[in-house]
Amino acid sequence: MRNSALAPVAALSILIVFALALTVFGYAGHVAPGRLLSALMAPDPEIFGEVYLHYGLFPRLFVALICGAALGLAGVIFQQVLKNPLAEPATLGLLSGAQLAIIIVSLASAGAGGLWARELAALVGAFAALGLVVALASSRNFSPVTLLLAGMVISFLAGATIVVLSLFHHEYLRAVFIWASGSLLQNDFSAVPALALRLIILVPLVLLLVRPLTIAGLDDASAKSLGLPVKTIRLAALLLASAISAVVVARVGVIAFVGLAAPHFASRFGAQHFARRLLLAPLFGALLLAFADGAVLTMARFIGEVPTGTLTAISGAVLLLILLKRLPAAAPQASAPQIVQSRRFPASVVLIINLLVLAGIIAFSLSETIFIDGLPVSELAAGRWPRIAASFGAGAMLALAGVVMQAMTGNPLASPESLGVSAGAGLGLIGAVFLAGSFSPPVMLVGGVAGAAVTFAFILAVARACAWSPGPVLLAGVAVGTFAAALISLVLASGDPRAAYILAWSVGPTFRATAITGLIALVLSLLSLPFVPLFARWLEILPLGNESARALGVSPGRARAVMLTFSAFLTAAATLVVGPLSFVGLMAPHMAAMLVPGRPLARAFCAVMLGALLMVTADWLGRSVDFPYEIPAGVLAAFVGGPYFLWLLYRRPA
Repeated sequence: MRNSALAPVAALSILIVFALALTVFGYAGHVAPGRLLSALMAPDPEIFGEVYLHYGLFPRLFVALICGAALGLAGVIFQQVLKNPLAEPATLGLLSGAQLAIIIVSLASAGAGGLWARELAALVGAFAALGLVVALASSRNFSPVTLLLAGMVISFLAGATIVVLSLFHHEYLRAVFIWASGSLLQNDFSAVPALALRLIILVPLVLLLVRPLTIAGLDDASAKSLGLPVKTIRLAALLLASAISAVVVARVGVIAFVGLAAPHFASRFGAQHFARRLLLAPLFGALLLAFADGAVLTMARFIGEVPTGTLTAISGAVLLLILLKRLPAAAPQASAPQIVQSRRFPASVVLIINLLVLAGIIAFSLSETIFIDGLPVSELAAGRWPRIAASFGAGAMLALAGVVMQAMTGNPLASPESLGVSAGAGLGLIGAVFLAGSFSPPVMLVGGVAGAAVTFAFILAVARACAWSPGPVLLAGVAVGTFAAALISLVLASGDPRAAYILAWSVGPTFRATAITGLIALVLSLLSLPFVPLFARWLEILPLGNESARALGVSPGRARAVMLTFSAFLTAAATLVVGPLSFVGLMAPHMAAMLVPGRPLARAFCAVMLGALLMVTADWLGRSVDFPYEIPAGVLAAFVGGPYFLWLLYRRPA
């Protein structure tokens, strides 16, 4: 009992020592060690390092402690109310919703709204994200997988919207990404009392709910038998936790995964009861964020400063992978949602209709003059055919990769986007650009293939370890996507001159396609089609499971290795053209399954045609919706695919 009581004290003490050591070491990069104390108390105005330490770095430590404590408190509330060990403000999409609302208000008011407007926008954005996630998950008894997937898609959609806004407002571009990555930079102490005041108001309201939330942690029947209004208590707690999260976002941007880690540290070191976790989680959260910020200050002496939120996101993605094994065994993650089916038509009819519609869209896109008068059709076609070819090829390859991945994992929600494979391809592509110092398409393709293959191999390893249960596989994809997004944000916020190109690429700019890019995408997509009949038997048998596959004479390991390489190549090539986020790889297979008979071969060809049709249409809409400006086709497809993904989550059978 005594050891159990001392465990959290020892852990907190160790964190204090390491956080202080890193922070002091970071301070020493600006002020001589012998002058640290005097600079903190009374800086010499003639010495910039001392002024910066006193007015910039010292307040930053207090902001880190307060924000970390707030996020730890919000995280433990979310996990208690939703009975989900993976719930926290970032994984539920609240931070991204608040961030998007703040940026919209800032742009609409040209920055004249002030902090009060920013905080109000953050509250509205966080509540909106929470309402959407809860609405989607309530019908599934708040299963961990549904909550996490809904939060992931909301975060992706919010991120895509922010990128588009940044493209149209270049003057805010770098500042937006630095702030969005969770920067704790301060100019004075004003944020410290402001944050403290808001928490002084919100925390007592949380304390009033300690006993009701403890009882609500039991099963609903027991809580109701004690006269507790369970739904009212949970709603009040969720609103308070969302408000606390929004306050943090309004001041320092997105600090992800502190709210996930802090409650787990508290539980790991003896806090088994909710009241004890409610006490210890904020302490761990404060010290974890101070530790992370100290690490950022230390690294800044060698590689330049990065946003603190980027480091917490990278660490949190790793933590999320570790915590997958803590999902309740009885959670409904083990049953994959079934593809929603509607009236089916012969595959030949659907293919012919698709070809006719696609040909019509291509012809119209090549020649339309809605916003341009006086140009010959030949000149329009000469300028437009590369982007149309690139869109066609990317859409077809993503759709075929989605078909293959769904067969390999036996999971209808699998796709290059939801499994993080597109994000992995993007990381490999960026790594190749920085290592080779070239934007050459072959170099980027090789890097993208390597990143996609490594990512998908990792996802398959997780799937094998979890007996191909869809839930952990999808959550591993969330973790990989989060890790990749954090690293990409780090590159964007670094100020590197190549970051602008990476930003434009990351949102799927088909308008940058050259004749070579268009031809490569088109040729690769056409060359991939002859392989589909070779995989037809595997596509039909692998979803039945390993034992059934072996009984039918198929080696699951060899089949998956071949299809892994094939799908990784398709994903990398498509990602090179339309960026890492489009959801075409999810939508097209489902649309094909709704329209054609269940034979995998026919469905695969139909999905290819639908994927090409979706991307070509997105390309045309992207250049027409806000003419003369361009909305990248990848983002436009994501705006359709994200809600479609949420609809599939909502429609999946109980």
